[in-house]
Amino acid sequence: MKMKYLNLLFALVAGVLLLSSCGATRQANQLLKHNQILTLMAGDTTATPEEKMDVLMMSMTGMMHEGMRIVNPKKGVNYVTKFGSQNTKAIDQILNEVSVWQKNMGPVERIALGTRMVQKPYAKDALDLIPKFVRKYKQVTFVTRTSKKLKSNLIGLGTSKLGLGDILR
Repeated sequence: MKMKYLNLLFALVAGVLLLSSCGATRQANQLLKHNQILTLMAGDTTATPEEKMDVLMMSMTGMMHEGMRIVNPKKGVNYVTKFGSQNTKAIDQILNEVSVWQKNMGPVERIALGTRMVQKPYAKDALDLIPKFVRKYKQVTFVTRTSKKLKSNLIGLGTSKLGLGDILR
């Protein structure tokens, strides 16, 4: 009888360890994919700034979804912090390139880009996720710094001319 309980206990412990390991492995793989795509896009000289912005926003919305799914706050902060430390250089490089590109645009081009941005597949997700994500992870420096840059450089594109400024605040 004792052996039966011991085997059951062993199976339960093994199951818990396996499940926690699977979650950690999945998160490590997600972080690796984000890092690879962002690093590749930051160094790609053939991609347009708009294409780089699209990849950045898809990666960021994916990371925000992943971060929001993590129930344990400590693990969530750890995941977001790792994402930030691994990708800050690539994100800053992409955002700086996009910023320079936008400064060289005329008002009509900015409005057209803002209109295209709103129609992108990630736009609705980003608009829904960013405020929730910032509230959940506001203690992570990377989140507050990057969300400010995203608002000023990307989401704010032509918003005053399109009348969307109040919606995005």
